[in-house]
Amino acid sequence: MSSKPVVNSWLIVALSIFAWFPLLTPAYFFKAHDAQHSIFYVVEFAQVLQDGYLWPRWSPDFTFGYGYPLFNIYSPLAIYSASVLYLLGLKITTAVKTVYVFAMIAAGLGMYGFVRRLFGDNAGLLAGLVYIYAPFHLVDIFVRSAFAEFVALAIIPFLFWAFTELVAAPTGIKIALAGLAYGGLALTHHSSFFTFTPFLMIYILYLVLHVTYRAALQNDSTSNRLLSYGRQFVWHALPPFSAGVLGVALSAIYLIPALTETKYIKVEQWTSGSYSYLDHFVYFSQFFSPMWGYGYAGIGTLDDFSYQLGILPVILTCFALVTIVSQHFPHHGTAIFFFVSTIVIILLMSPLAVWVWQVVPLATLVQFPWRLLGITAFTMAVVSGSLLAQYDSDAQGQAPVYLLLLVVVLGSFPYTLPQYTEIPDWAETPLSVINWDRKSIADRVGMVAVTDEQPQTSPMDAQYENNQPLQVAGIIVGTGQVTTLHHGGSSDRIQVVAETPATVQFYTYDFPGWQVSHNGQPLTHRHEPPYGLITVDVPAGTHELYLSMGTTWPRTIGTLMSGLACLVIVGLIMMGKKMREL
Repeated sequence: MSSKPVVNSWLIVALSIFAWFPLLTPAYFFKAHDAQHSIFYVVEFAQVLQDGYLWPRWSPDFTFGYGYPLFNIYSPLAIYSASVLYLLGLKITTAVKTVYVFAMIAAGLGMYGFVRRLFGDNAGLLAGLVYIYAPFHLVDIFVRSAFAEFVALAIIPFLFWAFTELVAAPTGIKIALAGLAYGGLALTHHSSFFTFTPFLMIYILYLVLHVTYRAALQNDSTSNRLLSYGRQFVWHALPPFSAGVLGVALSAIYLIPALTETKYIKVEQWTSGSYSYLDHFVYFSQFFSPMWGYGYAGIGTLDDFSYQLGILPVILTCFALVTIVSQHFPHHGTAIFFFVSTIVIILLMSPLAVWVWQVVPLATLVQFPWRLLGITAFTMAVVSGSLLAQYDSDAQGQAPVYLLLLVVVLGSFPYTLPQYTEIPDWAETPLSVINWDRKSIADRVGMVAVTDEQPQTSPMDAQYENNQPLQVAGIIVGTGQVTTLHHGGSSDRIQVVAETPATVQFYTYDFPGWQVSHNGQPLTHRHEPPYGLITVDVPAGTHELYLSMGTTWPRTIGTLMSGLACLVIVGLIMMGKKMREL
């Protein structure tokens, strides 16, 4: 790499400091919407890792200790990274903030690299800063604290960069890198995966059509041009298609169980009520309103946080449009593509697009149309960068570029301030989950499919409150005593001394994968109403029961596919390196 990209990369890091410096304070910002989640998800995930499960699926403390298959339906990669930092010695809040900082910097560097590849160094610099300081990018961290979504936004520029390079000049390494980026997005945030995938597919189609058209024009035979066009299209479409398949296979460890086992939870509680997409469209005035708040999304225009596109990104996009119309430059068509995409996505977020959301099956999983602001932050950054596609810094000087970068930073600087709060002692303990359950509205206390009645408490509630060891099971029929020998993130071991034949109930939701063994032998279990807790029968005497989260066919198949995809990615990279050495 030449010195200029290195210098510019460090410049991106330096100018991004105003966006992540607020994270360096000892305090946190627990008033942000999902701030508690970003912490206690790591509390839960780390417990399961410590229990010996390398790919956690169960959250042990949700629903007052009955647990919940959170990580079976929620992409865990961002949480995994913070959990590893915690297990290496950082406090949980520090670990989460560290990931935030690296994601902020990575977003800028990825955008710089992608747009530099399209329009040159100056364009990359501008796009990188516009992306970092895009209002929704800052909303995601300081207002919403949407941890996984924020990390996903850092992956997006690398994803589009990888597929752009792949279509332009396919190689095995590029297929591996594109597949890695695509799979990484799915493993990081499922909503971002579902929202960006259609857009990515349209972008790839545009790239393939472009290179196919150029290749077909080189065929001098008019009679064979159509046939040549078809062959060229297939030839150029195969590498990105292969990368897409590889990415899906890489994320199969999460995707297959998430898609097939969602029926075992009451998913409607996450897609209706306050989560219904019908209540979260954005009105055109809100796209241009400078209002900045820390509240929640409401119905209609009753919203207490910003949906703005950003005054500077809008201005830069408008000026870039003038440049696009009046000049022709390399990748001119790509700039037009991203501008048109911006307009279309804005319309999709507006009430005018209700009918589109009603016919798209995955709309309910996206939950909020305004999530597409993440796409406009990306597309407007690319278009803004194209404004400098023709700028020759050697002839015209670099000072105007630096001034423009400073304006971008100052334009969003007021939005980089979180609502600081102290870190309570319980914030990094399982009690944080219990406190959240207690204050949550009814539709946010998770239930599995066999739950008939939403729990309001549990036999373990007081033990959580008093920081006592949890008694994870009890006798509901018969007499005797139960002692907890081990309580882990995804396993419990108890001793039952039954004076009479007894029915023992684990204070754990029944869900596919749970296995109970009795003195080392498998024991059939059932679930009992109203909460669907795991229940077994034992004869009189002393027994040791072990409850553990096992696998299912979807999880086994997904794990094998992801393992195979990892091997393919490593193999493609190694083969590519060897071919370069020859």
